[in-house]
Amino acid sequence: MLLETVVVVASMFVFAMLPIFLPRAQGYGGPILLFGTGSLLGICIFDLFPDFYKLGGLKGLPFLLAVWVVYSLLHLFHSHHHLGHHHVRSPYTFLTAITAHCFTSGLLLGISTDFSRHLAETVFAALLVHKIYETMTVSTLLLSFKKPVNWTIQMLAIYLISLPLGVATARALNGHIHQTAILVISGLAIGSLAGCLIFDFVLPSARYVRQNCRQLIWLLAGLLLTLFFI
Repeated sequence: MLLETVVVVASMFVFAMLPIFLPRAQGYGGPILLFGTGSLLGICIFDLFPDFYKLGGLKGLPFLLAVWVVYSLLHLFHSHHHLGHHHVRSPYTFLTAITAHCFTSGLLLGISTDFSRHLAETVFAALLVHKIYETMTVSTLLLSFKKPVNWTIQMLAIYLISLPLGVATARALNGHIHQTAILVISGLAIGSLAGCLIFDFVLPSARYVRQNCRQLIWLLAGLLLTLFFI
């Protein structure tokens, strides 16, 4: 399990650095935001929501919706009370939600060996493919916040560490992780991520699309590429 974790995290690190060090990557704010938004939308639709449903079925959906509603109300209250109706994108809710999701991925990787070697190998292969693409999306979206490169790398480090931390937690608990605990963590992560997707990415992306409808191609490209990889 140690080798599999190292391989996944090392691959994630390499692909996280690609958007940062690509020539002039940070100069294309609109396309980066739109492509990343489409990719994150695809990850939610084609990966996170189906996995959450498989984990808890219909019984987990009310909790996920409740988290999304609470996040949305808090976001709207914050915008109205503190920002005078002017929306300011914040990367920290997005980072917290996607990091919690990555932590649960580590939990699933860690507990997979408790069932069978075949299941562990299947989970490893699936995580290796989709975490590489997810990491590139996270890196791309963090760049869209126009923060210094050092800040982006630090935030990515927090995100990357969450996966081996999840694996270590699973192994330390030695198979005593209740499915309900994973469902709750996943619900918190996905519900807040869905709200963050709407307020911090979809709505700001609409501004670029209104200015130039051809920009929509970037969003669709991210969505379709995610469908291909996931």
